[in-house]
Amino acid sequence: MSKQRRIYAARRRLRALERAWTAVERLVDRATAVVAPLRPYNPFYHLGTLTIFLLIYLAVTGLYLTIFYRPGSDRAYVSVAGISATWFGSLMRTSHRYASDMLILATFLHALKMFLSDRFWGSRWLAWTSGWVMVIVFWLIGTMGYFLVWDQAAQWLLEYSIDLVKGLFALSFIEPQSVARTFSFFVIILFLHVFVPIMLIIGVIVHVLRLARARYWSPRWLMILTVIALVAVSLAWPATSNPPADFTKLVERVNLDWWYLGFLPLSAYLGNPLFWGLSIALIAVLLFLPWLARGQHLGPAHVINPKCTGCALCARECPYNAIVMEHRDDDTPYSSIAIMKPSLCTGCGICVAACAYDAIELEALPSAVVRQDLRRTMRRAYTGPESPVVIYACDRHVALGTIPPLEDSTPVDSDAAGVSLIQAALPPRVTRGVWRDDSGERHPVMVAQTPCMGMLHPTWAAETIEAGAAGAIMVTCPVDDCAFREGPHWVEHRVRSRRTLRKGNTHLLEIAPGSRKALVSLWSQMVAGGEQAEALRHAPTVVRLKQKMEPVKTTLLGQARHLLPGLALLVLIVAVSALFWQPATFPLPEQAQIRVGIKHSGKRLAAAQDLPPEVTAKLPENVDPSTVLGGERFPVQLRLFVDGELVLENTYRPSGLRREGSSAGLETWWLPPGEHDIEIMLNDDGANWRTVYSQRVTIQPGEALILYYDDDNDVFVKVKP
Repeated sequence: MSKQRRIYAARRRLRALERAWTAVERLVDRATAVVAPLRPYNPFYHLGTLTIFLLIYLAVTGLYLTIFYRPGSDRAYVSVAGISATWFGSLMRTSHRYASDMLILATFLHALKMFLSDRFWGSRWLAWTSGWVMVIVFWLIGTMGYFLVWDQAAQWLLEYSIDLVKGLFALSFIEPQSVARTFSFFVIILFLHVFVPIMLIIGVIVHVLRLARARYWSPRWLMILTVIALVAVSLAWPATSNPPADFTKLVERVNLDWWYLGFLPLSAYLGNPLFWGLSIALIAVLLFLPWLARGQHLGPAHVINPKCTGCALCARECPYNAIVMEHRDDDTPYSSIAIMKPSLCTGCGICVAACAYDAIELEALPSAVVRQDLRRTMRRAYTGPESPVVIYACDRHVALGTIPPLEDSTPVDSDAAGVSLIQAALPPRVTRGVWRDDSGERHPVMVAQTPCMGMLHPTWAAETIEAGAAGAIMVTCPVDDCAFREGPHWVEHRVRSRRTLRKGNTHLLEIAPGSRKALVSLWSQMVAGGEQAEALRHAPTVVRLKQKMEPVKTTLLGQARHLLPGLALLVLIVAVSALFWQPATFPLPEQAQIRVGIKHSGKRLAAAQDLPPEVTAKLPENVDPSTVLGGERFPVQLRLFVDGELVLENTYRPSGLRREGSSAGLETWWLPPGEHDIEIMLNDDGANWRTVYSQRVTIQPGEALILYYDDDNDVFVKVKP
């Protein structure tokens, strides 16, 4: 037996957090939707498509930067400085950086909104997990971009990578010919930074794979305002570089982009095992959250085969491609039948309202139950002089406080046959009670609750009015903010196209969850009586959130006025992203350092005189047997003495499958600045130690003395900056 999980309204902690989130969204709505016919210019409703637009913006600005960028440790820093020398180049570079930061922030906000609104489990697991995988890819791409600047932040990042990777990769950046040897590194990083984002197209496709009519483009106003916000912040705080990378100097205090490079100081203070252990654990929790915190909905829907006519309306209106039409071969005259994919169903009920023949129902909430409860309650309970107004609302509006509490609230317990066990455990879908108007007078009200207003059948409101209701208010979320993507769109489409739904005093109110005042205001007008109520009967059926009843402003200035709050919000988001460019201090055990790098081949274990005569007889004359036959080499051993004290000793194993390659290593030793006697001894034949470096050196504060082994001269040499 499957585990009984909590439905949307019963997950109280998430609902409390979601109420706080929607409170912020309502503030933006009220500031940006003053005129009734305008939908709110609310960036929070378009965070997903905003992320896609930021990717496009990064591609455009990145292409410009790539044209003028020159790879290589000797040219990278200079070319970036050259780009920033002009106002347009500085604008491109700065907005590229801030757009990358804004991308991470917008993605986090989008994920947070999906989490708080319970849109991350069930059939939505693919979108959730693929989204977090793309966040990781975003971070990797952005982190690689900071290598290309080649300042001290890039040096810190590279030194961190060297400590993890070591080997020949590490030696390439400290040896005397590092410019030539590291050019390929810059080319590879540039290639990955430019071309890996192309693969994000696949990620976006996977992310929206289960969505019907997926939205890829942000509204035009949002794209324009985003560019304006990026340009404004970029001009106010242009990006700058830290001092150029120099491995002969220690990184002490540099400015870091904490969105991408914040792991450097954090891992330095916490230690790599703890930091990466916590990070991997957090990523694992996020990726598996759809199963760790799985909820339950009222679906899946099921098709009543004898009633299905194969009209395909349910498949067309399903927002998640959960219904497909297949060929039908039975006694009915219809050629196709709707087939439900339970794993893709979200329990929204949009398909229920789409079907004109009652051929599809939610398993845990048959529509007949709600309709019978409404009619039965209307006929039994309201026989007085005043009929109630019926409020239709989705679970989200009810849970987030849009519906004021009912006085004398009486739940209507269904007595319909066929009620499932899941439904029996649910709160009642129909409740009756009273509300008080401004004068304190009591008026009867009924509230009918559906998973989504898209489930509202075209005849429900008409049936309740025929049964005696004084009117009906259908409360929907904003079109751009439905928990099931398209519920408000379809219910508005039905209201406008089907007269049966508009019978009587019926109104569709599109408001943000928690907008209690807007609902009460409309209800008060309906029950006020007199000319006000009569005028409302002939008012437009669709009503959106409005703060002031004023004429529509068609001038460009009037329209732009309502864009300013959205622009201010976007500027704030970009500014918050920019504020994460903060200094960080590298923890230095001492104020100076010695770096010893070596790449050397030890002596071969087997000499020619040790080979059997039959083997040497087959070899050409004057040819070293080891050249032809190869052979394992001795490991290279190194000792470092500082002021006569042995501070470091290590052994480097030969590379290669047969241990026939060279040995490589990079060692670091911290010490106080000043004069020191440095001695290095080497053993490459398994028996004899020899001194390959012995000098008295002066190390300045903040200096890193780099000593690299010269294989030709068998001596360590000092690497100059």
